[in-house]
Amino acid sequence: MQLVLFGTDHRRTPVAVRERLARAVHDVEGVLSALVSAPAVAEAAVLSTCNRVEFYMVGPDETGLSAALQDVLGRDASAEEPLTAHLVRSSGDEAVRHLFRVASGLESLVPGEKQVLGQVREAVRAARQAHSAGPVLNRLFDHALACGRRVRAETGIDRHPVSLSHAAVHLAREHFGALDGRSFLIIGSGKMGTIAAGLLQKAGVRHFTIASRTLARACELARRWGARPLTLRHIPAALADVDAVISATAAPHYILERADLEATLRRRARPLLIIDLAVPRDVDPALGELPGITLVDVDGLQAVVERNLAMRHNTRQAAERLIAEEVDAFRAWLATRRVAPTIAALRERAEAIRQAELERALRRLDHLSPRDREVVAALSRRLINRLLHEPTVRLRAEAAHGNGEPYRQVIEELFGLRAVPPAEEAASRRATP
Repeated sequence: MQLVLFGTDHRRTPVAVRERLARAVHDVEGVLSALVSAPAVAEAAVLSTCNRVEFYMVGPDETGLSAALQDVLGRDASAEEPLTAHLVRSSGDEAVRHLFRVASGLESLVPGEKQVLGQVREAVRAARQAHSAGPVLNRLFDHALACGRRVRAETGIDRHPVSLSHAAVHLAREHFGALDGRSFLIIGSGKMGTIAAGLLQKAGVRHFTIASRTLARACELARRWGARPLTLRHIPAALADVDAVISATAAPHYILERADLEATLRRRARPLLIIDLAVPRDVDPALGELPGITLVDVDGLQAVVERNLAMRHNTRQAAERLIAEEVDAFRAWLATRRVAPTIAALRERAEAIRQAELERALRRLDHLSPRDREVVAALSRRLINRLLHEPTVRLRAEAAHGNGEPYRQVIEELFGLRAVPPAEEAASRRATP
């Protein structure tokens, strides 16, 4: 069985492509169910954030995995070109190392940010909900989460936490010079918008408007920040009174469109800064073409992040060393799993022999009491366990060091075993309710 990653991120593709991918996997459970329904796919998980969309897949044949993904993503009939054309492939240790780096914050737009750990956790939760995560992906994602926590605890990479919300507020401070007396409209009641509001308040902003899909949610946040609440349909009127907008919703479409807002924005007497943190984007890019409008999306924030929030080189090196250790540990587990069918077959063969010989012996010893018969049965079990202990431990140890295949073949040949191939094991797992 092979572990293969197909994915892309903010370094490889522009936001316009990433938002197409984000829309394609909006129904994560449906995508996962469609993937594992393909005969070539044993396991699948999707990690989708504002900076990346990644498909982690397990199956006996990489070509089959790629074809299954192409089939599922190819259902987007409106696409000008196949979405899979934008995905980069990696496998084995390279895929494992990448996920561990993602969970540790080394692949984030803002190095060391914490939010990605929750997104990795959500990816495996969704896969378990869709019954598309098997032994490999369950172990891989649990190990990635543990690796991310270890890197943060031992390197202090998040000692001064930053996020896209931090970068947005930093950009606003650079743009205006000072934020005292400025008024902001926050669109969205999720985590990024909430963090941005808190940071703006610390920076001296006292005039807030909070817009959310429901008035109840807007009021809840408005009470926290002393802000004015409103619903999304009242945004055009609010734009006349604010200096800047930070938008971070989970909407699959534009919240601010040029056609709806052009007349309002042209009547403004002062410039307007709009920072769009959402993927898919909340703000129609054409708004940035209007006079006096400065529009920055998540890709535009990267320069701010790289210039002002760069992680110290020695901290990154320490994190990389820890990740290398964790990759080695996962590789060892994966290698021992490859010999697990052989160990199981060996123990099944031994147990069958033990049962047959025990029954034959007990037929000749029919004068034994029930207690004595149990003593004989326990003796047979102990003998089998003692005899198999050393070869089992040795086979697992050699597999962990990358030398398991010759030992596995010898054991199967000597004992006449037929271990269940991984492909059959996966098919059996899918067929089991």
